[in-house]
Amino acid sequence: MGNQAHRPPRRLILVKHGQPKIDPDAAPTTWPLSDEGRAAATALAGKLDRFEPVALASSTELKAVQTAEAIAAVLGLPLSQDAGLGEQRNETGGFHDQQVFEALVARMFQEPHHLVLGEETGEAARRRFADALDRQMAAHPDGTLVVVAHGRVISLWAAQVLGVDAMPLWKHLGLATALVISADRDDFEIVA
Repeated sequence: MGNQAHRPPRRLILVKHGQPKIDPDAAPTTWPLSDEGRAAATALAGKLDRFEPVALASSTELKAVQTAEAIAAVLGLPLSQDAGLGEQRNETGGFHDQQVFEALVARMFQEPHHLVLGEETGEAARRRFADALDRQMAAHPDGTLVVVAHGRVISLWAAQVLGVDAMPLWKHLGLATALVISADRDDFEIVA
C-alpha cells in the first residue's frame, strides 16, 4: 500500500470562480474568465497546493470551468464537471446594478424558500448543490477535493452545514477565493 506515514487531513475546498468578463446582454453562465480572473485563479492554486488536493471538479459554467482549468494546470489535477455545482439559476432575471443585486441576494438568503431571484429558489439551489457535492465526495473518498463553483450556492450550503450567516460570507468570499473546510465540517478558513 505504500508509505501511509504522510497522509494529509481530508478537506473540502470550495472555490468561488475568478473575475469574469461581464456582458450585460449575455447570460451569466456564458461569461468567460477575464485575464485578471485567470491570473487570480493561478495565484490561488499556488496557495491551495499546501492542502495536497487529489481531485478537482467544477460547475459547467464557463467562468468556473476556466477557473478550474487554471487551477488544474498548476496543481496537475484532472478536472471533472458537474452541472449540479452551478450557481442559483438566473438566466432571465436581467442585469442589475450592484446595489440592487445585493439587495436581491440579501432577500434571497432571508427567504430561501421563496423565488426572489431568477428561476430557482435559494433552497432549491442549495439542495442541488449539496447533492452534487455528495456525488463528488463519494467519487473521491480519499484526500482533499477542490470544487470550483459560485458565491451564492457556496454561501447557501455553508449557512446550513457550517452554521454561518450566508450574506456576510457571500460578501467576504471574493472572486478566486477558497473556503477550506475540515473533513468533519467543524472548522474552516478562507484562503484568498
